[in-house]
Amino acid sequence: MVADGRTAGDKRHMHHVTPATPLETLAIWGTEALEAVIAIDSASDERSTTIPSTEGQRTLSAALSARFAAQGFDVSSDDFANLLVQIPPSPGCEAAPTTALMVHMDTAHGARPLASLLMAPGWDGSRIAYPQNDRLHVDAASYPLLQAFVGDDVLHGPGDVPFGLDDKLGMAELMTMATLLKAEPALPHGPLVLVFRPDEEIGRMDAVMGLAAALKSRGVSFAYTADGLSPFEINVENFDAARARVRVPGQPLPASSTAARRLRIHLTGVNTHGATAMSEGYRNATVIAARALAGRCGVTATSFLSEDEPETSAILEVRLTGDNTGTIDAVESGLLQALEHEIAPARRRGAELRIMERSDVDSSSNATTDAAARALALVHDLATSPGPMPRLSEDSDHFDGYTNPHRIIMDGDDLVVDVRLRDFKPDQLTARKDHVSRCANAHNLVADVVDQYVNMGPVLARFPQVPRYAEEAARRVGVVAQRRPIRGGTGVDPFLDVGIPVANLGTGYFAPESEKELTSRQNIARHVLWFTALVGVVAEQR
Repeated sequence: MVADGRTAGDKRHMHHVTPATPLETLAIWGTEALEAVIAIDSASDERSTTIPSTEGQRTLSAALSARFAAQGFDVSSDDFANLLVQIPPSPGCEAAPTTALMVHMDTAHGARPLASLLMAPGWDGSRIAYPQNDRLHVDAASYPLLQAFVGDDVLHGPGDVPFGLDDKLGMAELMTMATLLKAEPALPHGPLVLVFRPDEEIGRMDAVMGLAAALKSRGVSFAYTADGLSPFEINVENFDAARARVRVPGQPLPASSTAARRLRIHLTGVNTHGATAMSEGYRNATVIAARALAGRCGVTATSFLSEDEPETSAILEVRLTGDNTGTIDAVESGLLQALEHEIAPARRRGAELRIMERSDVDSSSNATTDAAARALALVHDLATSPGPMPRLSEDSDHFDGYTNPHRIIMDGDDLVVDVRLRDFKPDQLTARKDHVSRCANAHNLVADVVDQYVNMGPVLARFPQVPRYAEEAARRVGVVAQRRPIRGGTGVDPFLDVGIPVANLGTGYFAPESEKELTSRQNIARHVLWFTALVGVVAEQR
C-alpha cells in the first residue's frame, strides 16, 4: 500500500512516494532556513523609486542565490533582483507540466530582522511569553485559530515588532522542499521553477512584468504562490483593492476666552493584518480617537499623527476649555472615560492609553490649526455614515469587504487621511470608493482614489485543476485542505495577464504583520510534505 491508502497498482497514483526523511529532520532544516532569512532586513519601502525598493531585498536575493547554487541548483537573477531557481524533473517525469512555486522576498513596512527565534516547546495553549511586550495575552483560549499549533514547538519573536513570516515562512518552506528533493532524488516531480520576487507588499508590478514573460518562455503551465496564512488553505480569490488619500488643510483655531488645558495622549491600538482584523481584534487609534471625540463639548483636537511603526498607534493632542479648573477637570474626565471605553475591550490584545503630558496653556493662544479636528471628523463619518457594510476591517470576515482609515500623517503643512478599500465584488468596491468621495465632499475635501489590484478569481475559475491538485496533495499527506478567499492580495496580476494561472497556498502561521506572529517547527515540516506531494501530483499529469 502507498501512503494514501491506494494500492501501488493504481496507475493514477503510481508516482506517489512518501519521503523517507523524518518529520523532525524537516523541522530542523525548516527552522534553520527560516532563521537564515529573517536575519536579513528586506522590508520594502513605498516611498522609494528604485526596484527593488530597498537594498535589503538585493542582499536577500544574493544570499538565496548563493545557497541554492551551493546545493547544485541552476540559479539566475535579473536587474530587479528576481531570483529563479531551476529544479530539473526527476527521472521519468520529464513530460510533466512545468510548475512555478513563488514567494516574495520583501516584508511589510515595520518588520525587523531577528538573529534567532524564541520557542515554546510542546506548547500547551497557555499564554505565550513575549519578553518585550508584557501587554500581550496570546493563548489558544483567546485566539481559537491557535488550536492548530497546540502540542507543537511554537516559534515566535520578542513581541515588540513583526519579523516577517509574511512571506519568509513560505520562503523557508520552499527552501526546505528543495533540500528534500535534493536529498531524495527518487521523489517524483516535473520541471520546477522556484521564484523569489521583490516588492510584493507595496504592489510594485513593474518588478515582475519581465518575470512573468520569462516564466512563460520557460513553458510554465501554472503556478502557486506560497503566501497564505492558515495551515493548508487554498486561495483562489483575493480582494479587489483601492486606496484613497484625502488631504486636509487647516485653518488657525480661534482663541478661547476661557481657561484651557493641553493634553498629550499616546494611543496604542491593536496591530493586525486586514485579513485577520476580526479574529485578532484590530483597533486603530484613528477610529478610537474619532469615536471618543465625536460631539464632545470643551474638547478640540489640535494634533493627531499616526506612528510609523505600528501605524495603529498615534499621538493625540487636545485642548480642553471651560469656565474654570473644575469644569476642565470634568471635561478631561469625560474624555478619558470615552477613550477608555474604546480601548478597554482590546487591552488584553495590547491596546493602551497613556497621558504623556498635561499642562495649562494660554487661553488666547491660536498657534495651531483645525486640521486634526477635521481629519478625525472625516474618519468618524467614514466609520458611521450610510454606505457599504460592513464598514471597518475589524467587523469584516470571510467574503466581506471593508473600509479602513488606517493612518493620518503630515504632508507639508497639511494632514493626509489614508484609507484602504477592499471588497470581493467590483461593484461593491466602487460603492466604497463613492462613499469615501461623498464623505470627503461633505467636509469640503477631495478624495484621491487609485485602484491597486484585482481579484484573481475570475481567471482561476477557468483552471479548476490548479486548486484541485493542491487538494489532492493535502489528502495524500493526511489533511483536508480548505478553500478560502485570501483577504489581501497576492501580486499575481502580471502572471495572469500572460496566461499563467496562479493559486495561493497557506503556509501556516498566526497574526501576519503583527508583533504577535508565530508558527511552529512541525508546521513547517508538514507544509514541506504538502508542497512535495503537490509537485508529485503534478508529475502525474501528462
